Amino acid sequence: MNTRSLRSRLLLAGGLGMVLVSALATWWLGAMYERSAQATLDQQLNADLLAVLALLEVDAQGAVQVRDELRGERYRRVFSGAYWQLLDAQGQPLGQSRSLWDETLPAPATLRTGPARSFDTTGPLQQPLRAMAQQVTLPRAALPLRVIVATDRSQLDAQVTAFRQRTALALMVLIALWFAVLVAQVHYGLRPLKQLGRIAEQVRNGEDVRFPQQGLVREVAPLAAELNALLDHHGRMVLRARRSAEDLAHALKTPLTVLSTEAAGAGTDWRQTLRSETARMQASIDRYLALGVAADHQQRTPVAPAVSALCGLMQRVHDERGIAFVCAADAPGVFAGAREDLEEMLGNLLDNAGKWAAQRVEVGVALADKRLRITVSDDGDGLPEEDLARVLGRGVRLDQRAPGSGLGLAIVADIAESYGGGLVLRNGTRGLVAELVLPAG
Repeated sequence: MNTRSLRSRLLLAGGLGMVLVSALATWWLGAMYERSAQATLDQQLNADLLAVLALLEVDAQGAVQVRDELRGERYRRVFSGAYWQLLDAQGQPLGQSRSLWDETLPAPATLRTGPARSFDTTGPLQQPLRAMAQQVTLPRAALPLRVIVATDRSQLDAQVTAFRQRTALALMVLIALWFAVLVAQVHYGLRPLKQLGRIAEQVRNGEDVRFPQQGLVREVAPLAAELNALLDHHGRMVLRARRSAEDLAHALKTPLTVLSTEAAGAGTDWRQTLRSETARMQASIDRYLALGVAADHQQRTPVAPAVSALCGLMQRVHDERGIAFVCAADAPGVFAGAREDLEEMLGNLLDNAGKWAAQRVEVGVALADKRLRITVSDDGDGLPEEDLARVLGRGVRLDQRAPGSGLGLAIVADIAESYGGGLVLRNGTRGLVAELVLPAG
């Protein structure tokens, strides 16, 4: 059996469990039946022992005599398997059943006055016997005496053996039925996983399908949801990589045009142009290669150090315009992602706010429901309502006089989306408010 198969593992574990339980049940039921049958036999022996005691009498000299034979053919027939014997305190025979003939029954080595004691022994013909012995002191008797009764237990042993065999046979039939039920149960229970396997094969073949969550069993539905989330994440990563390639091509187009124009012209300052445009192209390549890397959900990045460092950097970048960047040094929360991605998103938002702010840019961080909400607000003129959504488009620049490629906000939105978050723009009391929603670690 292939133990790498989940179906085989379930069937193997279930089958072994049923065999073990059935073997234990066979032993336990046999032991209980044997104990019950033995208790019944002991009750019969105890009744015979009391009958033997009833036949005893003590004469005037204190001697014990048996006044009659114990009734019953089995105690009269020689070696019938039913015996009784009367012994004195020293173990000397005082009387016995005719069935014993001239043999004796072995008595327990230690026997004290008190309740009757049961034990197993062997008879005259070496047959197994169940015996009961009791030491009693009769009224007016000079010494105590011992009474032993015994009966052949071969029939009891044969009944117990037959019962164990019948029980084992019955449980073997039940094991076969239980295993058939187990096979049906495993087949029925694994059916939802088989359905997921068919959909996974469709996904592997390139079909645009998702795992259904409606109609699935409760235990499998979360797996389908996680697989859908994984497919969505993969789709976002592919889209992000494609957009990064487009952005890189767009960013390289202008420098290549400048170099081509310079090469076709007769200018003498081509070295400076080559150096500046090459540096610009290298920066674009480095930037978009970094953006093309998939979102890393395994890393954890504290928000406060990143916010403080970027605010200090932007303060120096926009120092000529006197823009003040107000950032909380004790910002709460940890971003469930890479430090480079957080710095890329915050850097773009702070730089964009610094370009359009009149005097001040503020950064706020809030943590709720395992989500980080980072707001970057400026005191500029804001945007018309109809442009709030359009400005997030790739390459959109509402003011051609401002430097830039129009890709900054689109890049922020792409990175946030790759982590299952998002970017929302709205007009505040004064100026524009950019709210970045990210997963918290």
